[in-house]
Amino acid sequence: MPEITPARRPLRRRPRAVAALAAVTALLGGSLALAPAAVAAEAPPTIGAVTLTAPAAADEGDTVEVVIAIDASADVFAYELAVTYDPALLALVDGESTFPTGGFDAVADDAGTATFTHTRLGTSPGLSGAQELVTFSFTALGGGTAEIALSDATFLSASGTAIGLPEGAAVSATTTLTAAPEPPSPSPTPTSSATTSPVPPTDDATPAPDTAGPPLAVTGQDAAVWIVLGVLAAGVIAVGVVIVLRRRAVTR
Repeated sequence: MPEITPARRPLRRRPRAVAALAAVTALLGGSLALAPAAVAAEAPPTIGAVTLTAPAAADEGDTVEVVIAIDASADVFAYELAVTYDPALLALVDGESTFPTGGFDAVADDAGTATFTHTRLGTSPGLSGAQELVTFSFTALGGGTAEIALSDATFLSASGTAIGLPEGAAVSATTTLTAAPEPPSPSPTPTSSATTSPVPPTDDATPAPDTAGPPLAVTGQDAAVWIVLGVLAAGVIAVGVVIVLRRRAVTR
């Protein structure tokens, strides 16, 4: 009974990417020149289900680890994976991507699209069976819903034949990011009220002289003057009375 092969997504050939992978395959896989042309033309790689996994939730500042894997494969000599993400919510961690051992790896990141490339070296056989194609990490930048998607992929066999993702495959994951809480506002620093210190009296302070003089002494002097005047007036009157009496006596 003939084997039924699942339909594949029509390969969107990116000239530079496919040409680069094919060139690396041709240069590093020197033994390919010995294979018959008919066999090479009929030897594409095979892949099973492609998955992308990421944590369901993370906090701002956390590391979000992503794994892209296939559950079955045969003769996968090289591949290129394009992953899209929101650069406002996630930042790719540089230098922390891991690939299968025994090959050449490259990572490029540009405006929310990270590209991961891997190829076997020399006469190394292509990957087969279940494989983790790449593991990489993001740093959560804030709060929101971050979608991470495998938007495109190219797989090459040892003969340089390329295939893409299966037709209709949607390979993505969503991580809910929680923003860090706002730091509390600092309490206002109380200001000390200015106090006026009493000025101590100085020893050289000389009291001002009292120029007014004692009012009672001045009042006593005035009273004495009036008494003297009263006595003199009484004496004048008495003398006048005596003179008048004497004149009357002489007249009689």
